[in-house]
Amino acid sequence: MSRKLSWGATVALVAITASITVSLTYVYAMKSFNAKVADINARQAMYTKLSEIDQKARQDYIGTVDETALNDGICAGYVAGLGDSQAKYLSAEKYKAYVSGNSGKNIGVGIKTARDADGNMEVIEVMPNSPAEKSGMKKGDTIVSMDGKEIVRITYGDALNKLDGISGSKVKFGILRKASASSGTEAKAETISVTVTRAEYTERTITSSLINGNVAYLKISQFTDTNAEQFNTLLAQRIKESAVGIVIDLRSNSGGSISGMASMLDTLLPAGNTVSYRNKAGKVTVERTSNANEVSLPITVIVDRNTFGAAEIFASDIKDYKKGLLVGEKTAGFGTKDEVMPLSDGSAIIISVANYLTLNGDVFSGKGIDVDVSKQLSDAQQALLVKNQLSGDQDTQLQAAVSALIRQGANVSQAPGSAQEASAESGAATD
Repeated sequence: MSRKLSWGATVALVAITASITVSLTYVYAMKSFNAKVADINARQAMYTKLSEIDQKARQDYIGTVDETALNDGICAGYVAGLGDSQAKYLSAEKYKAYVSGNSGKNIGVGIKTARDADGNMEVIEVMPNSPAEKSGMKKGDTIVSMDGKEIVRITYGDALNKLDGISGSKVKFGILRKASASSGTEAKAETISVTVTRAEYTERTITSSLINGNVAYLKISQFTDTNAEQFNTLLAQRIKESAVGIVIDLRSNSGGSISGMASMLDTLLPAGNTVSYRNKAGKVTVERTSNANEVSLPITVIVDRNTFGAAEIFASDIKDYKKGLLVGEKTAGFGTKDEVMPLSDGSAIIISVANYLTLNGDVFSGKGIDVDVSKQLSDAQQALLVKNQLSGDQDTQLQAAVSALIRQGANVSQAPGSAQEASAESGAATD
């Protein structure tokens, strides 16, 4: 038998329900308010502390306060305090350099260097048509001073930062150069002075050659917004030369443009997702996909502990799509999506806002991407690789990569370990 509530009981029940709802809402609102108040108080304490430091410095500091440098330092300190190794503060000048660097254009000298045993800068590459090349600098030169200051005193890192700069500015290098050996005599080094006027140059990020007779070899040092077209042109050229397999070398690849990297993957992979990330709220976004057209040749990708960011996504996709094998060492494990936010004065911050994912939905930041074929270089081989002096027949990781192509069915014309043409200077075509 059903029972009906009286009108009075119904009104009372509605009132009780409304009261509970209001109470819960109030409790939630108070918690939210208190949290916000605590956050505001913490921030106010930070501003108060900063004001105290500023007041003391302006009152008693015996030096001169550079307002621009001070503001840059405050912002850089805040970003550093986040504890995010990928986060950066870029001054207005550095942000301009960052933007030009991502487009493949740079303003500076136009060389790549490695720190030698004495702490000086050994020139391992001179960019084609760069200011350095036009001034007569050569691969193998050792820079021992810059604008009259010894490299070992200003430190290698600081000297490296001073290579790039404002277009039209000059830098004077003290260079130790090996003289040509005459018949029956030992080559001696001479010290020369070279002045270079900084200007715009295009960084060489891809080298290519045909190795083992019929294997396409492409080394990519960094992904930019513009080098995908160069990659596709070079790859098409190697395929036209009857390449039966592809070795892509991502060792010491510093990452770079996700867009440029994804455009290269589009050439190699079937239709599907290539770049996805998960943000702070847990939302997964597909950033890039590939079309159905794909290269039919087997692929091997060489990676190492210095393979970063976009290069790790590239390697992971090749592996997860079962398009090829990874050879070398586990990658660096830097897989965060970094957002660039320009600020009102022309400066900018770079901050991690999401984690990039493998095709399986796994976060690889802090973990790296595992290889299919583990192969390490000796310390001596690694030192030569850094200087672009490791020849193909000495490069055991490259030989393992060619062997991996054979495992995938490629009919390589020469056995791995035979004479190769994959040294840095032998690429028949470069970007």
